[in-house]
Amino acid sequence: MSVESLFTRSWYGRCGWTNVFRPLQPLIKKAVHNKRKAFLAHPELSYKAPVPVIVVGNISVGGTGKSPMVVALCELLIEHGFRPGIVSRGHGAKMDTPTPVYLDSLPNEVGDEPVMLARRAACPMVVFPKRDEAVKFLLSTTDVNVVVSDDGMQHYQLNRDLEIAMLDATRGVGNGHLLPVGPLREPIERLAEVDFVVSVSEAMTKPLEALNLPVTLTRLVSTKLISLDGTKSLDCHEAFSGNSNWHIMAGIGNPERFMATLERLGLQKKNITHQWFVDHHAFEVADIPADGAVIMTEKDAVKCQSLELSNSNIWYLPVSLVLPTSFQQAFLEKINLIKMDHSHE
Repeated sequence: MSVESLFTRSWYGRCGWTNVFRPLQPLIKKAVHNKRKAFLAHPELSYKAPVPVIVVGNISVGGTGKSPMVVALCELLIEHGFRPGIVSRGHGAKMDTPTPVYLDSLPNEVGDEPVMLARRAACPMVVFPKRDEAVKFLLSTTDVNVVVSDDGMQHYQLNRDLEIAMLDATRGVGNGHLLPVGPLREPIERLAEVDFVVSVSEAMTKPLEALNLPVTLTRLVSTKLISLDGTKSLDCHEAFSGNSNWHIMAGIGNPERFMATLERLGLQKKNITHQWFVDHHAFEVADIPADGAVIMTEKDAVKCQSLELSNSNIWYLPVSLVLPTSFQQAFLEKINLIKMDHSHE
């Protein structure tokens, strides 16, 4: 079992071994509080872009659906005449300066999620750990007029006009404690300060209801599998209706949610085996079964496409986030008001 899994089980389960870190909580809580307080007291110390900046993030570690939300927002903005661009940290990649991401960029050089986002969102993208510097570079090299930050809710060097906090419907806020006792980067109260709290779920769950906050529910849709080389597609209903065996692989923050998505599409538990890797795992040929049907996430696929694999029966599942009409209207109203404010500055 990986270290990541050990922490996750404690944060979201009943074993609670991370309580050994409780003596550190007062210090951590104070540091987190002071960081937020300094930002609110002195926003002038953070970079304020001349265009609207939207941050899609979360207060917890692990997968919550940020990437599909970023893509959905960019598509919505383009549809309504905006020219969005994306900034991201570029997890796992080493870079000394802000780096643009292209359709053929290598995941090990700019990160796996950025490559996926660049391909899906079809808009300019720049990666750099210092997101304020990434935004400056993006604006100086493109005609972008609204910026979407993939993650970065706690990156207070970058001022923001609108915040969207993503939350997992099943995990919620876990045990409710800050790292490392719990999974939270910021306290639960932080959710009351964002513009939208969004969860990928068909219905409200107990963890969401316990927050006592307005939560926008969205859903992921997908109807087909795409071959790893991108040349073939396979209808999910057709693929999962028989007794075919599938091996499921994922190196993401919340692989159980990926499995749940496949099951909703008709995949039966009796026909599957699975293998989970740590988030952002650098896949090697030895990680991939040499034969048999394999399904992986789109994020993992961008890393595996460059491997010399003998197995031609490897597929990935592209997913899209469906934004409710009410959310679209409220979001666009806010963006248009922010745009007007920027034009008067």
